[in-house]
Amino acid sequence: MQLSPHQTERFYRIWFALFHFVNEQRQLVPRLPDVPTEGSISPPDAFKLRNALWADETLRERFIATNPVGLPAADLAVVESWRYRLAGTFFIVRHLKKFSVFLVDQPLEHAYGVLGLVSPIEEIVGPVLPLLVQAVLLPFEGQIIYDSLLQPYTVTFGANIRHRLNETYRTIQEREGITTTLEPTNVPINMNEVRGAVLARNAKILNAFRRDLARRGLSTNMVEQHASNIENFAQKWLLAQDIPRGLLDIKLADVQTYLDTPGNKANTTSFKRFVRFLIETGRVDYEQAVPMRDFLQHVRA
Repeated sequence: MQLSPHQTERFYRIWFALFHFVNEQRQLVPRLPDVPTEGSISPPDAFKLRNALWADETLRERFIATNPVGLPAADLAVVESWRYRLAGTFFIVRHLKKFSVFLVDQPLEHAYGVLGLVSPIEEIVGPVLPLLVQAVLLPFEGQIIYDSLLQPYTVTFGANIRHRLNETYRTIQEREGITTTLEPTNVPINMNEVRGAVLARNAKILNAFRRDLARRGLSTNMVEQHASNIENFAQKWLLAQDIPRGLLDIKLADVQTYLDTPGNKANTTSFKRFVRFLIETGRVDYEQAVPMRDFLQHVRA
């Protein structure tokens, strides 16, 4: 859940050089220590320097161009990658073994796996979640960290908000998974990896569908029959697209084409139950699901 000691030392060496540069340019704090040591900068001073840095992109660009402390090219590349930073308000919703999960649920829903620096984030903010924080997320050596400063809000959340956050987190896991990098990649897409990720997300959705069917009193055989029909559709049709898609990407045209294709002996009742499940659990937009529901109501089982 945190960087290795070597990575942490590297981050603070770069970060401290940036702080010195910003202060030389703006004269925001009276004095900065020469080397980064724990507690060497007071939080108010650190926030002043950090806010000034991110508010003016030319500071970072000028630092790269002039390289005032003679950083290696690889370290300057790290500073260059910080143009892909993500700043804003996040909900910390989980502390996992690999990282803590920062959730953005407005306007676009994404979850980011963020590593701690010297300590795991759980030790910094505590175990009580969800927690609302202001933060700046940075790419670093193929992972996501924060810029050493977290600003928690002292607010508590009621049952409705907790439920909404849990539902959002679940949907993100099923739709795209947790994002673990901020930089764009020029590496060619590995379709085997894409399909594997789609299959893993589909498995979570199908298990939830099975539980929903069982709660409605269907027998084990009927539950498996309906789940298998939807799984076959996912593998034969959605996964076979040029860009493999998952069950939460289902569209009316997919259902129509699949059911009209010779050889696809699908039970339309399975699709009716699945679309109802998607609607009632909020896994797809209502406007997206209604045309499928209306179409299926007029198709014979």
